[in-house]
Amino acid sequence: MVAMRHAREELTHTLADTPPAGAVAGVLDDICHLWQDMDQAKLAMLLRLAQIQATGNLLEVGGQRTLAGWITQALGTNPAEARSLARVAEALFNEQLPETRKALDEGVLSLGEAAAIAKAVEASTATRNTTEFPDADEFRALMDAGLMAAKADNPALSAAQLTQLGKRVSIRLHPALAEDEYKKAYDARRLDVVRSFEGSFYLQAWGPEVDAELLEKAVGAFTTPHNPGHPEQSRAERSYDAFMRMVRSALGHQNCTKPPGPLAMINVTVPLDVYTGRRTNLAPGQSTGNTGGASTQDGMVLAMEAVHTLAPGSVLRRVITDPATGKPLDVGRGMRNAPEQIRAVAHHGRTTCAWPQGCDVPISATEADHITSYSQGGHTSAGNIQPLCSTHNRLKWRRENNPHRATWKGRPAHQPPDPPPKPEPPPRE
Repeated sequence: MVAMRHAREELTHTLADTPPAGAVAGVLDDICHLWQDMDQAKLAMLLRLAQIQATGNLLEVGGQRTLAGWITQALGTNPAEARSLARVAEALFNEQLPETRKALDEGVLSLGEAAAIAKAVEASTATRNTTEFPDADEFRALMDAGLMAAKADNPALSAAQLTQLGKRVSIRLHPALAEDEYKKAYDARRLDVVRSFEGSFYLQAWGPEVDAELLEKAVGAFTTPHNPGHPEQSRAERSYDAFMRMVRSALGHQNCTKPPGPLAMINVTVPLDVYTGRRTNLAPGQSTGNTGGASTQDGMVLAMEAVHTLAPGSVLRRVITDPATGKPLDVGRGMRNAPEQIRAVAHHGRTTCAWPQGCDVPISATEADHITSYSQGGHTSAGNIQPLCSTHNRLKWRRENNPHRATWKGRPAHQPPDPPPKPEPPPRE
């Protein structure tokens, strides 16, 4: 305990001084290593607390029935953090997460990440198919192994991403889980509009998660961007206005087979040989519904005369497509903005911003960034596009334009914790 207090005083003194110019990256590395050392100390304390709880002395001596309750009251943490720490302590003490414990002992996993894994495992175990997996401990071990394998493949996975990944690992073990959950949520679907006495109302809806995705996309399509010239509006206020615009649009197009969405631009695709006039006739047996000529993104066929009339005031872009699928793979240097198909290929397998040091911004809120910047000759191709949130997209640009500034390279690779020093031998008499 004396050594711990001495280390705390030394640490406080060291971090009290403002770091000199160019030394910030080193300070961040030092903090990461110090935090790892504190994780090891916290882990040792949590395991001892779990042992005290198992003996029944936590209530008799500590005055709390649960470990989470004792951590909340004695250590002054908030209840959510206390439950998280207690959950991981109990799981590790009961040897329910062997792979996670091994990674913690090797120093390649943080305590926060271990808590996220314990939460994901426990949630999946509670909803497992008990017919297929009657043994809860066996299922926990499978979940533990699956999550740690994913972490080993991608060390940058954060605690939040590990929690999200737990659902996907659970579905791999129980493929019918997603279908079961969808059916359960769909059968319980409901939407209530409740009017209040004060003249307002609130909207409450319940349904499957996929419908939430559709609703978010629809509201997003009708949401106007922030206008500095207008009175300040929050995102929630603009979303409400967008929802009402969407409702009015639906009411105004009840007889339309295909109600229009917000207008942006008209994209017309024309094969090069058709545009240049080298191919003028349809192939034998080809229907007018798929002419291979000029057509809009909605499938409406345009006369070439109309295309040539529009061409002088249009932007012409070269698109290279896969001959097997017809999907664009590379638009070269003629187009800076990546088309939807290229973004879909480039973003495949990702769920969040691709910032190397980790970022939890969902991929739906990211931008298509050129890994090798477009201004530096980078092509708009699937291999050169990555999803970055607006903050990291602009930070990447600033760093490229200021290459001499020292920057933090990211969380240092975890190293096995140093063994405790051996006690000194007693002095000779």
